[in-house]
Amino acid sequence: MFRRLKATAVAIFLFCFASCGYHATTSEDTRTISIPYVEGDQQGQLTAEIIRQLEETGLYEFVRSGGDLVLTVSMVGDQKEVVGFSYDRTEKKGKIEQNLMATENRRSLTAQITLSEGEKAILGPLKVTASGEYDYVDVNSLKTLSFINENGKREKVINFSLGQLDSIEGAEDNVLTPAYRQLAHKIVGVLERAHIMSSDD
Repeated sequence: MFRRLKATAVAIFLFCFASCGYHATTSEDTRTISIPYVEGDQQGQLTAEIIRQLEETGLYEFVRSGGDLVLTVSMVGDQKEVVGFSYDRTEKKGKIEQNLMATENRRSLTAQITLSEGEKAILGPLKVTASGEYDYVDVNSLKTLSFINENGKREKVINFSLGQLDSIEGAEDNVLTPAYRQLAHKIVGVLERAHIMSSDD
C-alpha cells in the first residue's frame, strides 16, 4: 500500500513539473522594447525573425507597444545581380552555338534601423545589409528544361531535380527566408554591441 501511494505521489510530482514547462525569466531592471511592423516586409517574415532572435538574447523584454525602447526598421534596398553563368548549347543548321545564359543570382537586402527612447534616437539611423545566392533555370531554354531519354522521348529535367531547380521568380522568393534570417541576425548583433557599450559607460 505504501509503495503504491509513493508511486502515485512521484507520478503527480513529475506531471506537475512537466506541465510547468520552461519559462525564461528577466530581471527587474530588464528594459522593454517594442518593434513596429517592418516597413516593406510584406509577409511579416522579417519582423517575426527579428523579434524571435532578439528574445533569445535576453537583452530586452519584448512588448507589442509602449516599450521603454522602440526599434524601427524599414526596408530600403532590394538588389539582384547575376553571379553565375552557363552555356546554352543550341543546335542550329548543323552547328552548335554557345549562348551564355545566367543561372545564379545574388539578392541583397538593406534595412535601415533606428533605436529610440521616447522622442530621442539613441542609435541610428543605420543601414544593415544581408544577401543570399540562388540557382535557377532558364524557362526559355529547351535544352535546360528537358532532355531526350534512352527511349528517344523528351522528359522534363525538373522531374529529376529533387526540388533544386526553380524558375527565377520562385528562386527569388525562396532566398528571402535565409536572407531575412541573416539580416535579423545582423540587426540583433548591432543592438547587442550597443547594449554592451552602454553598459560600460
